[in-house]
Amino acid sequence: MIADSSALIHLSRIGRLDFLKEFGEIKITEDVYRETVEEARGREGVSSIGEACSSWISVIKMENEKKIKKVAEQEGIENADASLILLAEEKKEILLSNDYYLIRAARGRGVECWWLTTLLLRAVKGKKIKKEEAKQMLFGLVESGMRLSIEVYTAVLKRIDEG
Repeated sequence: MIADSSALIHLSRIGRLDFLKEFGEIKITEDVYRETVEEARGREGVSSIGEACSSWISVIKMENEKKIKKVAEQEGIENADASLILLAEEKKEILLSNDYYLIRAARGRGVECWWLTTLLLRAVKGKKIKKEEAKQMLFGLVESGMRLSIEVYTAVLKRIDEG
C-alpha cells in the first residue's frame, strides 16, 4: 500500500499509525517523508511517523523528475502527489489518502484508491479490528481534524455496524 501524508498524519494524531501494518508493507515517497517528518518537526504525531519510517514504512526515492512534473502539470496537482500516483502505478498498489484532488487524479489514471474511511471499513470486514474499535478510530480521526461530511460520517457508522 502507498500512503499519502494526509493518511499518515491523521493516523499518527490518534496514536494509530501502527494500524497500517495490518495491510502489509507500507510505502511512501521521499516527498511525503519530507512533508510529514522534516518540514513538520514539532507538530503533533511527527515523531511516530519518523520512527515508523526508520523501521517499518519504506521510503522510496522516485527517479524520474520530468515524468513527475509532467503528471503534476497534467493533473493540476503537486509534485509530491504526482510522485505517489506514479509509485502506485509502478508497484500496482493501492493508494491510501484523504486528499480529494489526489484521489480524483489517481483514479483518473486507473490507480485503486482508498480513503481512510475505506480502510476502516475493510478492516472491520476483514476482521482486523472490531466494530467498536473502528467507531472509536473514526471518531478520533474526525476529532483530530480529518474533514468528513456528516452524511459520510453517518454512512460509515452504519456500514461499520453492518460489518
